[in-house]
Amino acid sequence: MALKDRFNPSEPGFWISGVAHVALLTAALVGLPYASEFPEAQEGIPVEIITDNQFSQITKGETDAKSVQPTPKPRADRIADKTEQRAPGEDKLDTPAPPKRPDDMMVADEEAAAAAAAAAAARAEEQKAAQAKAEAEKRAAEKAEAEAIEKAKIEQAKAEAEAKARAEAKAKAEAEAKRVAEAKAKAKAEAEAKAKAEAEAKKIAEAKAKAAAEAKARKEAQLAKKLDMGDLKQFLDNKQKSQSSGATGAEVQKTASLGTATGTAAKLNPSQRDALMGILQEQIQRCYTAPISASGGDGTPPLLDIRLNQDGTLAREPTVLRAGSSSTDQAVAGAALRAVRRCAPYRVPPQYMQYYSDWRILNVQFDLS
Repeated sequence: MALKDRFNPSEPGFWISGVAHVALLTAALVGLPYASEFPEAQEGIPVEIITDNQFSQITKGETDAKSVQPTPKPRADRIADKTEQRAPGEDKLDTPAPPKRPDDMMVADEEAAAAAAAAAAARAEEQKAAQAKAEAEKRAAEKAEAEAIEKAKIEQAKAEAEAKARAEAKAKAEAEAKRVAEAKAKAKAEAEAKAKAEAEAKKIAEAKAKAAAEAKARKEAQLAKKLDMGDLKQFLDNKQKSQSSGATGAEVQKTASLGTATGTAAKLNPSQRDALMGILQEQIQRCYTAPISASGGDGTPPLLDIRLNQDGTLAREPTVLRAGSSSTDQAVAGAALRAVRRCAPYRVPPQYMQYYSDWRILNVQFDLS
């Protein structure tokens, strides 16, 4: 006959036991993270393991026995009670049922179990609250740490931006200073170059003026060397006496409008004559074109005879009083006559009109320079 477990859900002990076990498991699971660390392992002691039979053999007999028996047996003071041997599964059929606990004891057990469950639940709630508080504190700490890191990043970015702005401003100022320095250096170099060029130009102009003066002095010296008293006497002897053809006008008038025919006219002083000659020579030079053979200025300057009316027109054709004998000198003399004819009428300043009788006949030394 098989035995069957009898389960009665109406018994309160089952529920109390279940609640107690659940509370204990919950408390163990909740308190496990907070459990202290396991103790350090102690150094082990080597032992020898023996069987029960060996242990029985070792403990058989007495230490104070008189002699050793050939077949030792354990000591027995009385004969044991005989028990009935039954088949497996039938040995508990006649076992008496355990006595039932009184109701007041059962109520006390239930209250104790409920109190234990309540205490376990309270401890679980406290542990849960502590865990929630710890998690909240951890989240708050993590949030504070994140905010501190973010703030540090912002401050670092701000500091980097300010440093970059200062570096850019410094670079800009250095570039501006460099540009101003380069502009000043360039202006100074240009001024120095301009001053140097002006000095060179002045030096060249002075050299040219000096060379022209030296050339003119050499030319005058050559002319003075060529012109001696014998040549002058020969020139005066060979020169035909000039015959005046008289002044020209709309009608013949023997008496001048101012003064008498035998009166003395006003004369130019040397400075006035030099100034008037310079004015007329300047006008002639503008109309002069040097021949190809005399382009270097090596010819002999001719001496021209020019007759003018009071209005600056030519009273007659100009003539050559003196010129060189070479073909170049003759070409220069011809070009000078053409220049005198081309530039007529001449502009004579009004202050010289009262001296007409003194400048109506002019002997002009033509200047080749």
